[in-house]
Amino acid sequence: MLYKSEIAIKAGNAIVFSPHPNALRCILETVKVIRQAIAEAGGDENLVSCISIPTMQATDTLMKHPIVSMILATGGSAMVRAAYSSGTPAIGVGPGNGPCYIEKTADIQASVAQIMASETFDNGTICASEQSVVCDDDIAAEVQREMIKQGAYFLDDQEYKQLGRFILRANGTMNPMIVGRSAQKIAELAGLSIPEGTKVLVAKEDGVGIGHPYSNEKLCPILAFYTAKDYRAVCKLAQEILYYEGAGHTFSIHTEDDAIVDYFAARVPASRIIVNTPSALGGIGATTGLMPSLTLGCGAIGGSATSENVGPQNLINVRKVAYGIRDLSEIKAEAKLADQKCRIVKDQDINQETVAKITAAVLRQLKAQ
Repeated sequence: MLYKSEIAIKAGNAIVFSPHPNALRCILETVKVIRQAIAEAGGDENLVSCISIPTMQATDTLMKHPIVSMILATGGSAMVRAAYSSGTPAIGVGPGNGPCYIEKTADIQASVAQIMASETFDNGTICASEQSVVCDDDIAAEVQREMIKQGAYFLDDQEYKQLGRFILRANGTMNPMIVGRSAQKIAELAGLSIPEGTKVLVAKEDGVGIGHPYSNEKLCPILAFYTAKDYRAVCKLAQEILYYEGAGHTFSIHTEDDAIVDYFAARVPASRIIVNTPSALGGIGATTGLMPSLTLGCGAIGGSATSENVGPQNLINVRKVAYGIRDLSEIKAEAKLADQKCRIVKDQDINQETVAKITAAVLRQLKAQ
């Protein structure tokens, strides 16, 4: 609420919010704070307003209203698709579900500390926060010990099943009751007993997709824990996780090997590759040089109109004044010159010796097969 109001006003726009029913009261209170701040600064408080009785029909009418020039769609995939199909220009963002790789050259203690700080910041509600931790098989035990030391609790098989049934609804979507809750509260709601002081719940996963509830985006202090034989296998797993949910969003890595960073950056379907820093804070630009933003685009691969950290620059129309600097006759002359430089390759221009070598090599290959 605060961020979208800031970027809208900074770009010279008014904004109308359509809140989720579960967040109605806190959003209406936030709107009051924003409107008061605008009035105290001498502005028109009606620059920011909000639907007070949220319904799907109200949201649909708002998105299709002729005075609405742009939609900033943050929410479930169904809502984002509705925004893009409304006929009004839209910037939608998709689910996060970012995997985090602890590579063997990383400082494990420091890496785990950053992951734990990220997962507990605002109880994991930032979409760029780590949703799973992946490490090489040969350091898995050390990573697990360090995570436990820093406040993580690894679920046993029965607890895995019990919590897994709670975190997803029957239709396979995330249970909204877990969002932004502490590890202790989630355990209480799911009927689990966990050690006092537990900061993050961790479930060992061996697959991705239906039947593997921890491979989904969770937006709370719950992590899936995967292992793989080497960085190539980890990369394939990260790709599988993101293509299942979170394509185009965020991937984080802890390593001292820049070549490993390059390898993953060229292959994982993510718009943000966060290196050696808490993913939640790095993704939103707090600990990195990215545009500070709480609205993170996922690019075309994630069904979004942009892969950028969305800011006021995305909410302005740019009008350009262009003066002529070349005459049409100059363009025609350049085209004619280029055409003259092109020539058809004739038989006599081909080096016959080279052709013979190529032919002989092809024949040898055919005989070998």
